Amino acid sequence: MLNNKHDSHILILNNAKQEFLELGFEKASMRSIAGKSGFTAGALYKHFKNKEEMFYALVEPAYLKLLRMFDKCTDSLMDDIAENPDELFDDSVNGAAAVLELIYQNYDEFQLMFNHSTGTRFEHIRENLVDIETKSTKRFIEIARENGLNPAEISDTEVHIFATMSLTPLFEVITHGYPYEEAVEIINLMSKAQNYAWEKIVNLKMD
Repeated sequence: MLNNKHDSHILILNNAKQEFLELGFEKASMRSIAGKSGFTAGALYKHFKNKEEMFYALVEPAYLKLLRMFDKCTDSLMDDIAENPDELFDDSVNGAAAVLELIYQNYDEFQLMFNHSTGTRFEHIRENLVDIETKSTKRFIEIARENGLNPAEISDTEVHIFATMSLTPLFEVITHGYPYEEAVEIINLMSKAQNYAWEKIVNLKMD
């Protein structure tokens, strides 16, 4: 028997996660989640007013961790431009590995966001993350130019495509659920390929 409201809350979220993973957000049922949790539908609504609130309670903590990780990696690269340009490409590869580790530490939550979120504000997560990466890339190019690295001129459209290219390998390993060890190899290889592109396309070469 559950001892308190907190225990009930955790039980409901665990059952909701399985329901969302099996059926997706749109087909998931509050009534079904209530039954699996041993509650009436009315009792369930004392914890969550709707399934949107339940879904967001599951995924938003992981999503916010991802955004903080993106910011941390971006800040590290910006610092490298000014202080340690010879470490820039190594830090880029390490940053991608850190993001991947975070995702696999919260594997179910990212599966929900990427593969089961139709009907929620996370259904366009790929496009939203590309927009964030696009803004970061523009800022990176500006700071590189300010610090004398003389990157090539590229259009906003090209920056957007470049950002999409950078994130697509990450999206792929989440979407298809590769084993972690295989995902690490994929992301490491693609990160090195992207660094090569920075050298050849953007002409950002560290001597």
